[in-house]
Amino acid sequence: MRTLKKSPIPRLLARVVALVLLQAAAGPLAAQSPLPELGDSSGALVTDQQEKKLGQEAMREIRASGAYLNDPEVNGYLNDLGRRILDANPGVREKFEFFALGDPSVNAFAMPGGYIGVNMGLVLLTQSESELASVLSHEMAHVTQKHYARMMDDQRKNAWIGIAGLAAAVIAAKGGKGDAAQGVLLGSQAAQVQNYLNFSRDNEREADRIGFQYLSRAQFDPGAMGTFMERLQRSTSLTDTGVVPGYMRTHPVTVERIADARSRLSGVGEFKLAKESEDFHYVRALLRSYVGEPRTAVTFFEAALAERKFASEAATRYGLAAALLRTRDFERGKRELAVLDAARVKHPMIAAMMGQLLIQNDEIPAAVRHFERALADFPNHWQLHYDLPEVLLRAKEPKRALLALEKSLGRRPDDVQLLDLAARASAESGLKMKQHRFLGEQYARMGNLRGALDQFELAAKAADGDYYEASYVEARAREIKREVQEAQRSSRRNAPD
Repeated sequence: MRTLKKSPIPRLLARVVALVLLQAAAGPLAAQSPLPELGDSSGALVTDQQEKKLGQEAMREIRASGAYLNDPEVNGYLNDLGRRILDANPGVREKFEFFALGDPSVNAFAMPGGYIGVNMGLVLLTQSESELASVLSHEMAHVTQKHYARMMDDQRKNAWIGIAGLAAAVIAAKGGKGDAAQGVLLGSQAAQVQNYLNFSRDNEREADRIGFQYLSRAQFDPGAMGTFMERLQRSTSLTDTGVVPGYMRTHPVTVERIADARSRLSGVGEFKLAKESEDFHYVRALLRSYVGEPRTAVTFFEAALAERKFASEAATRYGLAAALLRTRDFERGKRELAVLDAARVKHPMIAAMMGQLLIQNDEIPAAVRHFERALADFPNHWQLHYDLPEVLLRAKEPKRALLALEKSLGRRPDDVQLLDLAARASAESGLKMKQHRFLGEQYARMGNLRGALDQFELAAKAADGDYYEASYVEARAREIKREVQEAQRSSRRNAPD
C-alpha cells in the first residue's frame, strides 16, 4: 500500500459525513421557497464568507475523521477535471476544491464554500470521463446557484449544530464505539437529520439544468448525464449488500430527471467533443486496486488483462502493479511496469508507482535516482514533489530534502503536505526555527490558529535563523496573534445569550 493512502472508512462514518453534515443546510422550508435569479444571493442572510467558514469547518471534521482520501494523484485529477469545467465557464465566480473519500459506496456531495466530495465508489461506477464530469458539474451547480445559502437563511443555527453533532459522532466512531456514534445521530438531532438528506426537487432540477450547460461548454459528452443517471438506477453498492447507493438517496434519480436529461440533447448542436484524458483510466485503476483484499484486487486485474476487458490496457497493467504493491510482490510489480516502459508508455502515475515499488522493496538509493529523473520529466505531477523529499528523508539526506521542498513551496506555499515534510526535514537537519515556522504555517492553513501561534512563538525563541527569517517569524506571530484575538471577539459576539 502506498504510504500516502488511507484505507476505506467504515460505512457508518461515511454515512455520517456524506449524509448528515454535508447537507446540514437543508430544511423543510426550502422546497416551498421560490427560486431567485440564477446564483442570486441578494437579500440572503448567509454571506459567502459564512458559507466558506461552514465548509472549512466541515473539511476539518472530514480530515480528522479519516474519511478524506489523502491521495494527491486522485485529488489532483479531480481538481484538474473541475478546472476544465470552470475554464469553459468563465462566468462562474466561485472557487472550488474537489476531493475524494475512501469509501466504496456510490456517493458525491457539494458543501457550502465550494467543497465537493466524491466517494471512490462513484468514480469506479462511471464508465467515461464525461460521466464523472457530469457529476462534478451537477454538484458545482448546487454551489453556484446558492442552494445552501437559500436553505440556511432559515436554518443557520441548525447548520452549526450539525457540525457539533458530526464531531461527536466522529469521535465515537473512531473510538470503535459504533453504537455510540449511531446514538449521537439518533439523539437530539433526529428530527433534523431527515430534513438534511435531500435537496428540494426544484434545486435538483436546477442543478441538472445548469450542470448540463457547464458540461456541454467544456466539450464533454452532454449525453453522459442521462447515461449515468440510468446506470445509477440499475446499480447497488459496490459491496453487493443491496443497499441503495448514497447518491440515489441524496439525489433521487427519477424518470422525470432522466427524461429531462435526454430531452436537453435535442437542443445541443454538433460540436467537437474533448479528448478523454488518460488520467481518468489511471485514477480509476488506482482506486480499483484499493477495493477488497489485496489478492482479490490482483485477480481482478489479471482477469481483465487475460480477457482483454479494459478501456486502457496500459492503465489496467498499472492497476495490476498497484495491487501487487499491496500484496508486497514488489519484483513482479516492477516487471509489469517494465512491460509498459518497453512499449514506450509514459505517464507520471507509472513513474510514481515504480518509485513506490523501489521504496517498499528498500531500494532507497535507486528510488532517489528514480524520483529525481521522474520529477525532471513530470515537474507538474505533485505526487512526485512529495515522493522525492520523502525518499531523501529515508536516505538520511534531510538537507537535500529541505532544498527540494523549499523549491516546491515556492510554487505552492499553501500546500500543507509540503509544509509538514519541510518541518520534518528541518527537524532532522537540526534547524529549529525553520521546523517551528513550517509547522506554524501548516497549522494556520488547517485553521488551527492557536497551534500556529504556539509554533511561531517557539520559532521566535530559536536562535538558529538569520535576521531575515527571524523578522519574518516575528511578523507572522504578531499577525496570527491578531487573528486569534479577532476570532475570540467574534466568538463572544456570536455566543447565544
